[in-house]
Amino acid sequence: MCYCIILVDYKILGVLVKKVTILGATGSVGRNTVDLIINSKKKYQIIAVTGYNNYKLLAKIAIKLNCKYAILGNKRNFSKFKVLLKNSSIICMCGEDSVAKAAKFKTDIVFSCIVGLAGLKPTLFAIKNTKIIALANKESLVGAGKILMKDSIKFNTRIIPLDSEHNAIFKIIDKEKITNIKNVILTASGGPFWNKKLKNLKKISVKEALNHPKWKMGKKISIDSSTMMNKLLEIIEASVLFNLDLKQIKILIHPVSLIHGIVNYIDGTSFLVASKPDMKIPINYALNWPEKEDIGFSNLNLLRIKQLKFFKADNKKFPALNLIDHLKEKKYFHSRAVVINAANEVAVESFLNNKIGYFDIVNITSKIVKKYKHKNISSYDDIMLIDRDTRRLSKELINGLSG
Repeated sequence: MCYCIILVDYKILGVLVKKVTILGATGSVGRNTVDLIINSKKKYQIIAVTGYNNYKLLAKIAIKLNCKYAILGNKRNFSKFKVLLKNSSIICMCGEDSVAKAAKFKTDIVFSCIVGLAGLKPTLFAIKNTKIIALANKESLVGAGKILMKDSIKFNTRIIPLDSEHNAIFKIIDKEKITNIKNVILTASGGPFWNKKLKNLKKISVKEALNHPKWKMGKKISIDSSTMMNKLLEIIEASVLFNLDLKQIKILIHPVSLIHGIVNYIDGTSFLVASKPDMKIPINYALNWPEKEDIGFSNLNLLRIKQLKFFKADNKKFPALNLIDHLKEKKYFHSRAVVINAANEVAVESFLNNKIGYFDIVNITSKIVKKYKHKNISSYDDIMLIDRDTRRLSKELINGLSG
């Protein structure tokens, strides 16, 4: 941490100010982060905010936060973006290289909120230049977990996950010995289809799949939640982040989304984290770690909660969970994780564009992970090569289906 006001480092009125960069400020998690910071502006100096397409919202955020840099990933609207900021002192940049550059600024905390593997490169840069990575971009851990965790140790950077489930587990085992842990349970809402019969799920529209009953999220994560592909990715994420074996990570359906994570210990005790389902809670935790800040959320009223129900996940209804079998061979764990992530991203995009059916998402991902000739990963270039190959193969398969 450092003492500062906007653009100048020093102590103002005795307030300790954190330097913050938000990668992906225009997305769902990014917007929630912005909302929290705006309500406590004196505590933070915003170094940079980035976005990709939504230049109007990014400009609005940059002005509200009085940040030093505003970076638009998509160059197409850069001239319009500059016009919106012409009367400010904010430095405008554009392009993916500039987004990566934003991750190199020295900060106290970087919020990695860019969706998909596009967030990997900036996250790898950020981990070398900040004290805390608040990680919403689960694809970074899924695709490059080995590299990220190695760098976090090398550069003494704390990774705090923003997924509600992993944030819950982090809170419980932050200073706990891994050898004391029997297993962990990640809860899942089940999405919009958990209580529907399989025979009634043959034809699912994009609108139906996006209609999450509990969480307000972006389109990609909403679809992943409905297929439970997000839980498969979260199993990978938890394995890497907490150094757990895959068999130590369990999934339970918990439709009301009040219990977010459970840790079972070898001595027969269990710890859990419970709260209302709101992304601002884990974001607030990361912003203020290791302290806690009152942002107006009330604790759960246990007298009003009559029962907490949990259900076993149905692998027939959610076949994405069966893909865990491809990850049990440790030699190609990371390669297969990259392939699953990339194939799923392509398939989800195709579903959102009405090119394929709902159940094609998992079928395509499964076919690609079986088909791909897996290899060991030792560098960022290895990851991106596998990612590119997988996307090409996935698009070819989808074009064959739609053609």
